[in-house]
Amino acid sequence: MLNTSKFFYFKRSIVIYLFIVFSLFYSISGVAMSLFGTEVVLFSPMQGKLTYQGKPAAKAKIVRHVIWKDDVGEKETYYANENGEFSLPIKTDKVRIPLLGEFNILQEIWVYYDDQEIPIWGRARGNIVEYGELGGIPKNFRCELTDEPVSLNDKEGLFITSCKWDLIDKKGNK
Repeated sequence: MLNTSKFFYFKRSIVIYLFIVFSLFYSISGVAMSLFGTEVVLFSPMQGKLTYQGKPAAKAKIVRHVIWKDDVGEKETYYANENGEFSLPIKTDKVRIPLLGEFNILQEIWVYYDDQEIPIWGRARGNIVEYGELGGIPKNFRCELTDEPVSLNDKEGLFITSCKWDLIDKKGNK
């Protein structure tokens, strides 16, 4: 007669062992992320042009706000040049993501121009790769500050912007 308690103990031990082996070796990148941290892109680089009533928004103040590790987030300030052109650098950080965890980021960009506070970008994202926001590099990226922000369909969640672009260069998606 088979001793069922030893059989079930053996079966449970094998399941636990296989789970540990699978977790450590099959998903080595996930383990590396959870143990040592990984470099994540909080905001991809962004270049474009700001206009107000069709004219360059010269010297407009641009505030990039990223919320990801607390409710306050981090703000950075940049300025458009005389032609309304701007360039925001990539923002990265090293983060430990639990093996079965999910990483979420809230991105906002506000422009201060002509005594107005104007939202031009609001996005929730879970994608942590460079240019993951749009799936590549937007070409001819421009924002007319008098345009109303619109909600765009996105598989990752909320995405509202008043900016436009002609196409997305998929080669930029690393």
